[in-house]
Amino acid sequence: MQQATIMPCKMSIKETANQDILKDISGKFAKRSFLLITSKLMRVCVQFFILFLYARRLSYEQYGLYQSIWLYVNVLSVFGLFGLPSIILSASNHTIIAWIKENKKSFLITAIILNIVPLIYFYFKTPEYSFMIWLLLLGVTIIQNISIIVEAIAIKREKETLVLVANMIFITGYLLCHVIILFNGYSLPLLLTSIIFIFLLKSIVIILSDKKLLVTENHFTVTDIGKQWFYLGLYDTVSVVGKWLDKWIILLLLSFSQFGIYFNGAYEIPVFGLMITAIGNIMVIELSKKNDNRSATNRMLFINSSLLTASVVFPSFAFLLFYHHDFFTLIFTDKYAASIPIFFITIFILPLRITNYGAALQAYNRNDLIAKAAVIDLIASIILMAILYPILQMKGLALAFVIATYIQTGYYLWQTSKLLQEKITDFFPVKKLLALMALSVMVLGITCWVCASLLYPINMIGGIVICVLLITTLLYIHLKKSNFVFSTKA
Repeated sequence: MQQATIMPCKMSIKETANQDILKDISGKFAKRSFLLITSKLMRVCVQFFILFLYARRLSYEQYGLYQSIWLYVNVLSVFGLFGLPSIILSASNHTIIAWIKENKKSFLITAIILNIVPLIYFYFKTPEYSFMIWLLLLGVTIIQNISIIVEAIAIKREKETLVLVANMIFITGYLLCHVIILFNGYSLPLLLTSIIFIFLLKSIVIILSDKKLLVTENHFTVTDIGKQWFYLGLYDTVSVVGKWLDKWIILLLLSFSQFGIYFNGAYEIPVFGLMITAIGNIMVIELSKKNDNRSATNRMLFINSSLLTASVVFPSFAFLLFYHHDFFTLIFTDKYAASIPIFFITIFILPLRITNYGAALQAYNRNDLIAKAAVIDLIASIILMAILYPILQMKGLALAFVIATYIQTGYYLWQTSKLLQEKITDFFPVKKLLALMALSVMVLGITCWVCASLLYPINMIGGIVICVLLITTLLYIHLKKSNFVFSTKA
C-alpha cells in the first residue's frame, strides 16, 4: 500500500520536471528567435531601402546588372559552402574537423570542383562582365561565405546578442556604402570593394568578441557525418538552383532590362525567408541536443515556430493580397508596372514561410529526405516552367515556382509525419493556422473596403496601420503564452 501511494507522486514529479523543461525550451526559443529575427529584420529593411533607391535612380541596364551580381554570388556561395553552415548547427566542430582530416584528399578535390567549375561556367556564360567585375564578384562570394560560417558557429554557441551587434555594424556600413556611392558617382566595382570590406569587418567583430567560439561542444551528436553533410550540401545547392532558376532563364534568354523587370516582380520579400532561417537554425540546434523529451520538444518547436511566424506572415500576406498594386507602385513607381502581375503571383508563396519544415528531418539525421525534397522541388519547377512559360510567359515562370514550393512543403510534412509516427495535425497546428489566416484576410479585407474611398496613398497607410496593429497583437498573445522574458544573457 505504501508503494502504491508513492508511485503516483514520483510520476507527478517526473511529469512536472518534463513540463518545466519544455517550458524553459519554449521561453528560450522565443527569446533566441526574437534576437535573430531582429537582426535579420534590420538587414532586410536596409536591403529593401536600397532596392527602393536603386530601382528608381539606376537605368534598367544598370539595375539589372546590379541584381545579376547577387544572383551569381548566391549561387556560387551555396556551391562553395555545400551545406557546411547546416552541418555546423547539428554536429560538433570537433567531429567536422576530424572528418575533414580523415578525408583530406576527397575533401580537397570536392572543394576545388565545387568552387572552380561553377565559376568557370558562369564566367563564359556572361561575357558582358569585365574581368575586374568577376574578380570582385569572387571576392564578395568568398568573404560572404566566411561571414556565414562564423555567424553559424556563433548561433550554435547561443551568442545571438553578439550576432545582433555584429549585424548592426554590418548593416550600417552596408547602407552607407550603397547610399554614398549612389549619390557620388555610381561605380559597381567600388561598391563591390566596399561590400567585401564590410563583410570582413563583421566576421572580425564576431571572432574577436568571443575567444571560445571554436570550443568543442559535447551536446551535439550526429551519426555518419560524411553522408549527412553530403545530403545537406545537395539540398542547399539544388534548392538555390531551384530558387534562382526562373531568374537565371530570364537572364540567359533576355536582356538585363527584362531581367530587372522580372526580378522585381518575382522578388520575394526576404524578411519572411530570413525569419525562417533564424527560427530554423534554433530548431535544428535544440532538436540535435541530447534530450529525453525529443518527441515532445519537436512538437512544441513546430507549433511555436509556425504560430510565431504566422503572426507576422499571415497579416502581411493579407495586406499584399488587397494592396499589392499600390504597395508595388510605391516602391518601384510606374517604371516597373509590367512587374505587378508577376508580383501578385509570387505573394502566394508567403503563407508557406512560417517554419523550417525540414528541421526534424535534419535533427533525426534524415538529410537524405531533405535532399529528395529539393530534387522534387527542382524537377517540379522545370516541368511546370516548360508547361506554363509558353502559355503565360514570365508569369508562368513565377507560377511554376509557387506551385513547386507547395509540392515540396507537402512532401516535408508527409515525411516528418512518417518519421515521428504521428498525424500531421499532431505536430503542425493546421486548425489554428487556418483560423489565423481567416482572421488576417477578414481584417485586412474589411480595412481595404472601408478605406477604398480615400485617396492614394492614405488608403494604403490605413491598411499598413491595421496590419501592424494586428501583427503586434498576435505577437503579444503568442509571446505571452511562451513565457517570453527578454534577457541579454547567452
